[in-house]
Amino acid sequence: MTITKGGCRCGQLAYQLNKPPVYAAYCHCTECRRRNSSPCTSFVMGWLDSLNLTGESHQYCETGGSGAPLEHHRCVNCGTVVYTRIHALSNIVGLPASTLNDESLFQPVAHIWTQSKEPWLEINDQLPQLPGPPRLPPELLK
Repeated sequence: MTITKGGCRCGQLAYQLNKPPVYAAYCHCTECRRRNSSPCTSFVMGWLDSLNLTGESHQYCETGGSGAPLEHHRCVNCGTVVYTRIHALSNIVGLPASTLNDESLFQPVAHIWTQSKEPWLEINDQLPQLPGPPRLPPELLK
């Protein structure tokens, strides 16, 4: 069984996914860029029902590109976003790749929301560049 572990900067909020991640990509949407103060975000998606947490989080919501809520969970001490419940998808949670204990588990398959990409950012890898949301398998969609 593949177990994926990670957590916040201070170590107070940790997670464990008991099933392998189902998707990984770089997101260039405006919301991710502003939330993380960076030109893009790297993330993995996993099954919400396989997520185990230790520690305390503070939740806040925003509307995602799909119009559905994104429910972000931050460490109450250091403020790191450790996971996001993606309501547009069935039973899916997003985890910032920078929170993984083993960052080699981040195996991106695409750049998404490149229509919102910073104009000065050059993408020099060979991954597909999707102007909008990811192309996900049907079992992940509601």
